[in-house]
Amino acid sequence: MKIKYLKHNEIDFEKWDSCLNNSINHLVYAESWYLDIVCNKHWNALVLEDYKAVMPLPLKNKLGLNYIQQPIWTQQLGIFSSQLITEKLVLDFIKSVPKKFKAISCNLNTFNECNQLPLIPKTNLILDLSKDYDTLKSSFSTNTKRNINKANKNSIELDFASNNVEEFIVFFKSTLSSPAQELEINILKQIISYSLKNNKGFIVNATINNELIATCFILKSDKRLIYRVARSNEQGKENKAMFLIVEGLIKKYSNTNYILDFEGSEIKGIARFYESYGATIQPYYYLKKYNIF
Repeated sequence: MKIKYLKHNEIDFEKWDSCLNNSINHLVYAESWYLDIVCNKHWNALVLEDYKAVMPLPLKNKLGLNYIQQPIWTQQLGIFSSQLITEKLVLDFIKSVPKKFKAISCNLNTFNECNQLPLIPKTNLILDLSKDYDTLKSSFSTNTKRNINKANKNSIELDFASNNVEEFIVFFKSTLSSPAQELEINILKQIISYSLKNNKGFIVNATINNELIATCFILKSDKRLIYRVARSNEQGKENKAMFLIVEGLIKKYSNTNYILDFEGSEIKGIARFYESYGATIQPYYYLKKYNIF
């Protein structure tokens, strides 16, 4: 078994994406287009043999030190493979990170558990949408059902077909409690623009009298809908618009093979909102270590 270290210009992106798309733990975050955007093409990789398993290495440099760091807008990376990912394979990949990278600070995915590494579990919340809507709704909390009923009385319209990226970005910025860095905004805009053009995501808008009051951007793959960015203004909060947006997603994609991935949260109030729809915890793992193997 040979794990190779490849620089960005040495990666066969067709084989990379084929490995990702056929993996048992496929996540859009590790597809080459997504990594190119969030890392500005500053990522290299570890590859097992002829792309049997892969691990992206997002690159950072500070004060002359090279290190691996989780990029913005990216919940999980780590090792991806179509075969069973053993603890030994995870350890072998981490040991194969070149010594020139003095530190590793990244989130490994759900399938990358390894007792021999100093991994810290983090909370992701997912909802299996394979059941019919009525069955899924029966798992909603009483409070969530009440808020959905309230939203339905407020003449809120849902639109799953918006392609107005600029409108989304303007609304996103207007609802932040403190300004975001322009680099972060620009990366998000690139992700949304690419996704809409290539069927990798969509925007859901909630409006009252054609006025936008809440919106969310969903990253989409063949099996997963990732609740990536969601914002409400004061009117949206007052009218419980986000409750209706999430219910609309569940209703639209019930009886399918999709998983609604809320991306979880370590903030109890946000996690409780996701759990109120019947979402269950699926941990992933944070790794921070100095590269001293």
